This record gives sequence, structure tokens and C-alpha cells, in this order.
Amino acid sequence: MIKIIVLIISLFIGNNISYEFVDIQINENVANFEKMYKKYNYFNDEYIDDISIKLNKYLNSTLKDKGYFIARYSIDSNVDPYLVTAVMLQETGCYWTCSKLVRNCNNVAGNKGKPSCGSGSYRKFDTIEEGIQFAINKLAWYYNNGLTTPERIGPKYAGDPNWSTKVNKYINKLKNA
Repeated sequence: MIKIIVLIISLFIGNNISYEFVDIQINENVANFEKMYKKYNYFNDEYIDDISIKLNKYLNSTLKDKGYFIARYSIDSNVDPYLVTAVMLQETGCYWTCSKLVRNCNNVAGNKGKPSCGSGSYRKFDTIEEGIQFAINKLAWYYNNGLTTPERIGPKYAGDPNWSTKVNKYINKLKNA
């Protein structure tokens, strides 16, 4: 089909374009498309839809069916979607029923700051998606500064010395779902 279009165009502009040239251009475009498609839709050789299905198996309550949103934004931010989801599950309890902080303030990662949620020090977000994006952006900051595992993130992120062990348990559950 493309060859026909190129042939018709070449007739109108008076150029003689070889089929070999067209084949090379098509093959290069297909290869570039495949590379960009894989970069956009895969994480560690796993398709984003498969990742989101796994995430959704463990996301309940307020985070129910947010697996694709979490996976897409994580991958776009160059952060492991399993790590992101594991942190959210550890911080929110959304493996069962999300905490009040999530249900009332859309805060999925125990983030502090303003605007505050009620009279406390925890931050309030207008939507659950905004809370998810903030959490992922925060984890992306750690990633960009070389902290890419729960063991390295934990001391900076959480006061619980067992935090990384708990997060790793969630990561294993999610990956093996």
C-alpha cells in the first residue's frame, strides 16, 4: 500500500523512487515504531497491561482498578510500578480497606505537607489520581538520586526499620500474582 502511494507521489513530482529505497524506509520506520512502542508499553520486558492486571489483584477499596493508572504513570516516570504499588499498599492498607487518610484525603503514601488534611500534618489531594501522581513523583525523586530499592529508600522515607521488608513482601506478591 505504501509503495503504491510513494509511486503515485513520485509520478506527480516527476521523481523516480526505487522500490528498494521504499523498502528500506518502511523497515526503518517499523523498527523505530517497535522500539518506541516497547519503550512506552513495557517495563522490564513485561507488558503494561499484564502489570496492571497483577496490580489490580491487590488494590482494593479506594485504589480498586487503579493498576493501569499506577503502572502507566510509574513507567512514564521511570519508576518500578511494583515498588510504587508496594509502597502504597504498605502506607495505606489498601490491600484490604484503605485508611482514612486515603478515603478522606486521597493521600496514598502518607505524604505530609499543605494543604493539610483536616488539622493534621498529612497532605490532602483533590483527587485520588493527584495523590497517586504525587506519590510516584516523590519515589521518582528517590530513583533519580540512586535510591532504587526499598532498602535504600526506607531510611529516608519511613521511620519503621522493618519498612523495606514489608514493602519487599508486597513486591513479591504483586510480581507473582
